[in-house]
Amino acid sequence: MKQPFDLKAIFEALPNLNLVLSADPDFIMLAASDARLRATNISREDCIGRSIFEVFGNNPDETAGSGAGVLRASLERVLQTRAPDRMATTKYDIRRHASDGGGFEVRYWSPINVPVLDEQGNVTCIIHQTQDVTEQVLMQDAAILSHSEERFRAALLASGTGTFNWYPGDGSLYLDRALEQILQLPLGQTLDTFERFIEQVHPDDRSQVSLAFGNRSQVHDVTVEFRLARPDPEQWLACKAKGFRDAHGELAYMAGACTDISARRHAEDALRISETRLRQLNEELEARVAAEVAERSHTEEALRQAQKMDAVGQLTGGIAHDFNNLLTGIIGSLDLMQRRHLRGEQNLERYIDAAVTSAQRAAALTQRLLAFSRRQTLHLQPVDVNQLVISLEDLLNRTTGENIALQTKLGTGLLPACLDANQLESAMINLVINARDAMPHGGHITVSTSSFVMGNRPDPAKRGLTEGEYILLSVTDTGTGMRPEVIERAFEPFFTTKPIGQGTGLGLSMVYGYIKQVKGYIQIESRPFDGTSVHLYLPVHRGETTLEEVEPERTPQGTGETILVVEDEPVVRSLVVEVLNDLGYETLEAGEASEALLITESQQRIDLMVSDVGLPGMNGRQLAEIVRQQRPGLKVLFATGYAESFAANDILGQDMAVMTKPFAIDAFALKVGEMLGTPAG
Repeated sequence: MKQPFDLKAIFEALPNLNLVLSADPDFIMLAASDARLRATNISREDCIGRSIFEVFGNNPDETAGSGAGVLRASLERVLQTRAPDRMATTKYDIRRHASDGGGFEVRYWSPINVPVLDEQGNVTCIIHQTQDVTEQVLMQDAAILSHSEERFRAALLASGTGTFNWYPGDGSLYLDRALEQILQLPLGQTLDTFERFIEQVHPDDRSQVSLAFGNRSQVHDVTVEFRLARPDPEQWLACKAKGFRDAHGELAYMAGACTDISARRHAEDALRISETRLRQLNEELEARVAAEVAERSHTEEALRQAQKMDAVGQLTGGIAHDFNNLLTGIIGSLDLMQRRHLRGEQNLERYIDAAVTSAQRAAALTQRLLAFSRRQTLHLQPVDVNQLVISLEDLLNRTTGENIALQTKLGTGLLPACLDANQLESAMINLVINARDAMPHGGHITVSTSSFVMGNRPDPAKRGLTEGEYILLSVTDTGTGMRPEVIERAFEPFFTTKPIGQGTGLGLSMVYGYIKQVKGYIQIESRPFDGTSVHLYLPVHRGETTLEEVEPERTPQGTGETILVVEDEPVVRSLVVEVLNDLGYETLEAGEASEALLITESQQRIDLMVSDVGLPGMNGRQLAEIVRQQRPGLKVLFATGYAESFAANDILGQDMAVMTKPFAIDAFALKVGEMLGTPAG
């Protein structure tokens, strides 16, 4: 019959130096092999049931002894990792028997700690197995060992680094010889506590060092730089340390190193001083540069002002020339009419026609000026660009002459553009005339239309063209072309290649101003002797595009309605009043907004207010807002030649309209009748 195995007896009889420890922070010895008891000079009764650290304590005479701390750190790692942990060769002295004289015997061990896991993977106990390697260690060549240690110490000193271990539990601190030499400790002085170490730190830096190491309840890493408490030269150390925890999660010990960083800190201080000096030099230089830039800006501004005055002189010279011609026609015709009238002659029609023609040309010149300044009033509406080009084709052919061939290439399926048709007609005529002038010996002009979509990616060749849909209207000629420097200044009103007195130079400027005002874009492509293309990108109309049918115009007649006329120019005011009276309306007059308000505040009946926008003091738009508060629903007709750069749609409210000066009497009468709903005569 088989006998059962006595596992305990087998374990105790093993020749290995084994212990079985409990898996808790006390590490109680649960079992021990006989070989272990003999090797450590202790009985089973004195160790079983007690902590390994209680039975095997440090040699109190060994100042550098740290075997207990290293063993605890290894056992803690086994509990955390649940994996074996082999320790480095460790000096762990053993008590001698009293019969052998007592005291401690120097011993070296090579231990390994192995966890025993249950089915769930939890540590149930730890097998602490060790091997006595004292003889091997002591038999090593002392000279070789000393040489190796000296090389390691020399390497640390060369790098300016020393190491330390700190055990917060008992407050002990151990420094290696390299760190002792860095600290320049006097012969025989040791720093065996943290408090003594702090005394070596500069008084101004002690608080931050204490704070860095002060939290002993948590495991943490430390990085701190500080000065040593000694006179010049100033010495800096950089300290880095890592904490290790015990089974309770508290700090067991810290291992770290201190490096001399004096050279680096001194270099940083020198660099900081150098940077400060450089910054001061830069500030002085910036101040000098700023003064130079300010002086240059002042000089450039004076030059620009001189150029501007020269350009204004050139512009006004051209305008004065054209206006003098026009005024000569007007004044001469009126003077002749007056002479013929005094002589009783009745045939004055040709003088009247001459005066009217000159006046209309003067009005067109004024519109060019307003177009350049982007201050003319626009009547934005959906416009069929192709139809507009077709309607102008005969006029353009007559304008270009017989030696120039004009052709059109019109795209299909184009959306209507959002434009003022009259202004676009004027722009096209200007472009075709410019093309004609660039071909004194004849050539070809092509007017083309197409759709164009600008995406969200900017085009360097079309800076300023925003995303959206456009109608592209192009006028291309085969003329002399333009140099790059001429293209750069082509839209300037103060720039012209023609001699003084041969035009105002407002052609392209007017087109540019108009296109910008309707939120479009204009681009010139040209090379010398290779023709020119001017591209107009016209915004697409959004919304209702149904065109109203135009009925034959008939002058409406009033039926006694009362109209308030507010105009600061007496001649214009009297003419408007006389026209309204002739049409059968009752009229009231005011030369400025304050006079008009006295009338509107009264009980006087008013069916329509006709007001100039550019009144002195309060302008016409502000006057209308106040009057509409007094008389809600009162209809207002603005008459203006200078609309403060907003289009008609921007300044008009309900039951409001605008007419641009100068206007024809019939057009004015039709607009008044339209607003009052009076029947046409």
